[in-house]
Amino acid sequence: MLEVKDLWFRYGAPANKGYVLRGVSLRVDCCVACLLGPNGAGKTTLMKCVVGILKPERGCVMLEGQSITDMDCRSRARLVSYVPQEFTVKFPYTAFEVVLMGRNPYVNTLQGPRAEDEAKAREALKALGVEHLAEKPFTSLSGGEKRLILIARALAQDAKLLVLDEPTSFLDYRNKIVALETLRRVSRRFSKPALISLHDPNLALLFCDEVFLMKDGEIVAKGKPEEVVTRNNIRRVYGIKVRELRVNGCKLIAPENALFGAT
Repeated sequence: MLEVKDLWFRYGAPANKGYVLRGVSLRVDCCVACLLGPNGAGKTTLMKCVVGILKPERGCVMLEGQSITDMDCRSRARLVSYVPQEFTVKFPYTAFEVVLMGRNPYVNTLQGPRAEDEAKAREALKALGVEHLAEKPFTSLSGGEKRLILIARALAQDAKLLVLDEPTSFLDYRNKIVALETLRRVSRRFSKPALISLHDPNLALLFCDEVFLMKDGEIVAKGKPEEVVTRNNIRRVYGIKVRELRVNGCKLIAPENALFGAT
């Protein structure tokens, strides 16, 4: 379980910078939760605080009842796996080797990966339908293929909490669905909470259990997707008009101008 309490953060000298996060509090427990909001809302900064890359000025992040700042790197890696927006590999590791890196928190440095570690890496590749990429150099993959390999690495890490910053970026429509369906299935089957960030409100409506809507470093609405992704909230946060639709009982939204002409 993840609990964020009254988090405040700013980059650079306090006298020169305003707060990027302002009193953020949230709780994620056994579900897929989504950070939704415009560019610059503070989603990535919040995720970096959650995984311990950044240290907040005030407030705390608790994982399984422990403060993230009190953990050593190995202990933290066994509790939380993180997929960043960007990940660079200069050496031509194979895709399988990159996924196997997710097992590092459990590997004895003198003995190397065990058969169990390799099996978990292959299971993660298979879960996302990318086992055919296993022996290809990671550096030769497309942006979307790299994204799927990084998600597979997070799954292989088998941490108690998954944190994925824009996991659907670079993915085509089919692979967006595959990635989110896989995350939801893993979360529900193993009672493993996941915190992800998305830019598409419809994906949040279709695949998430809870939504935290962010603007200017604050959470301005939170709750079930249908309660948060509303005409008024979207206009408030994004500054555009939308219409709410129903397709086979599922709520979706679409730009008002695209459907009904300029108003």
